[in-house]
Amino acid sequence: MFDLKLGILRTLHEEHVAMLGVLERLEALLAANRPNTPPDTSRAETASLLADVATALGGDVTHHYEFEETHLFPRFTEFADPGIPNMLRQEHEIIRPLAGRLNALIREAKDSGFSAEAWAEFHATAAEAVEREIFHIQKEEMGFLPALDQILEEDEDGPLQMAYVEIKGG
Repeated sequence: MFDLKLGILRTLHEEHVAMLGVLERLEALLAANRPNTPPDTSRAETASLLADVATALGGDVTHHYEFEETHLFPRFTEFADPGIPNMLRQEHEIIRPLAGRLNALIREAKDSGFSAEAWAEFHATAAEAVEREIFHIQKEEMGFLPALDQILEEDEDGPLQMAYVEIKGG
């Protein structure tokens, strides 16, 4: 792993690491429960994982993506290659509805568990979301964040951190 000089980029990296942990646990749930075998959502471990997935793919993705699109993609485009932010933005547009659908299915299953149909949909949607989000994070970690660390000036770090706090709601 590289050393990021800017705190905002370290924050985004830490969020990537946390997201990968949640996605790994979600992959394990999918592997343990085939599309026709819903898990027992009353089990504490499963309920906790679903809550973590809802958080990670809900607010965390929304805020993280919005911040990148609003504050980082324009800077990258200005000083480097516009193709990279365009590609990442397209991936955001694919992942957002997947995350939204997963969260809706989690909310529906919260009280009474997954129906067979809802679990089959969740299983397929989650598998696609996991694959896309992991690949997306890898691109950001290998190219986008290290390049930004070279592009952005240290005096931009504080304002960027404040902007991220504002986007996250406080």
